[in-house]
Amino acid sequence: METVTLTYKRPPDRVNHFQQQLLYIDDDVIVTSQRVKPSSPIVQNGETVLADNFAAVWFVFTGLWYDIGKVYNLDNEWTGYYCDIMKPVKRRMNTAGELDCFEITDLFLDLWINPDGTYEIQDEDEFEEAIQIGAIDTELERKARDVLDTLIAKVEDGHLDSLLQDVFDRAQLPDLQDYVEKLA
Repeated sequence: METVTLTYKRPPDRVNHFQQQLLYIDDDVIVTSQRVKPSSPIVQNGETVLADNFAAVWFVFTGLWYDIGKVYNLDNEWTGYYCDIMKPVKRRMNTAGELDCFEITDLFLDLWINPDGTYEIQDEDEFEEAIQIGAIDTELERKARDVLDTLIAKVEDGHLDSLLQDVFDRAQLPDLQDYVEKLA
């Protein structure tokens, strides 16, 4: 399976590089997978739903201000979706026209979505701190809040699931639960 580099930026000057497995790419979406190492676990209703070495399959949409990670625990059970509010993805292609690297700039706000459709906004404190230190200007603050509101509306009206189902149909992705069992 092909490996691709994600350049992850977080204002004002944090830059990390992550190796991910490329599952699918077209003009509208990049689908990758990896084992994650979050800065802190997420717990919902007393259950850890995101922690070190959980598997995530990432859907990074061209032109959208968010991505969607479908998260699986260490038993390869789906625990929910993790969505980053971010600037639209930038792609870098190699001389053969293949994806070499893609870059996202995280805007701090995140949304955790449970399998039952309930959700929780994540990292609002980090977002507020970024605003206070000037890492996010007024225009970008407004855009990030608007995108979060739009994403919540998509969750509430069921359009988020249809967005992902369209990618599954187009890409003919394997059963992800079977796939993550084999993810290193």
